[in-house]
Amino acid sequence: MSAALELTADERAWLEQLLERLGHDTGRPVSLNDMLSRWQTFVSAVERGYDDSIYEYTNDLSVRDRLEAILGDAPSGLRSKLKDAVSPTDRRFMKATEEAATPLAQGEDLGSWWHRVPRRRVGELDEDLQTLGHLK
Repeated sequence: MSAALELTADERAWLEQLLERLGHDTGRPVSLNDMLSRWQTFVSAVERGYDDSIYEYTNDLSVRDRLEAILGDAPSGLRSKLKDAVSPTDRRFMKATEEAATPLAQGEDLGSWWHRVPRRRVGELDEDLQTLGHLK
C-alpha cells in the first residue's frame, strides 16, 4: 500500500526510520504495507462476522494502535497521506461495529476502536463479549 502512496524522498526516509525503530522494538520487521493489509483483513472479518476469541480480536485491534502511532508521529504532509490510506478501512470498521458497554482494554487515550464491538457477533467472540460485560 505504501507503494500506492506518493511519498517524497524525505517522507520515505522518515517512514523507513520509524518502521526500523518499531521493528527493533518488536523484534521483527515492520512494514506499512503489512499493517495496512492486516487492518483491512481484520475489518473484512468483522464485516463477515468475527468468530475468534476476544484475545484474538483485541490482538487484531492492536494493529490499528501501531498505525495510529505512525500517524501521530508523522510530519503533517505524510500524516495526511497516511490518513487517506487508513480512513476508508476505518469507516468500514465503524459501520461494521457498534459502541461497546465498556472498553475492550484499559488505559488512557484508547483509540475509538477499543470502544467498538462487531455488529455481527458469532461463535466464541460473542460468548466472550457477553461473559465479560462488553455488550450493551
